[in-house]
Amino acid sequence: MKKLIAVTLLLALSFSIFTACKKNASELTCTLYTTPTQPPVNMTVTYTATATGDGSMASLTYATMSGNITIHNPQLPWSITVTALTSTNVSISATGTTTNGSLEIKYDGTSGGSSISGRDFCQQQTD
Repeated sequence: MKKLIAVTLLLALSFSIFTACKKNASELTCTLYTTPTQPPVNMTVTYTATATGDGSMASLTYATMSGNITIHNPQLPWSITVTALTSTNVSISATGTTTNGSLEIKYDGTSGGSSISGRDFCQQQTD
């Protein structure tokens, strides 16, 4: 009888430890954007988007001389280099989700001694 009680208590204790350690993280929705910037001189701009963990992007939009380009479900990591004129608004935005990871968008542009950059980041860690 004592052995049965001991086994029952051991099983109950094991179950309570297992459920106490279980994390129920909810999915975080990320809306990322950079403030539009006009370059001081014509320059090349590299846009990038990355993810860690289970982060994924539903869409991203970046600015070009011809207007905004939207990509749905981009394969990450993603990057593109474009030419930006002084009359071009340089910016990138994205939407995505993560339960245990991160999303990042950014742009970097240079020409001669001038440079521009922008970045946004979203993260949720459950470990």
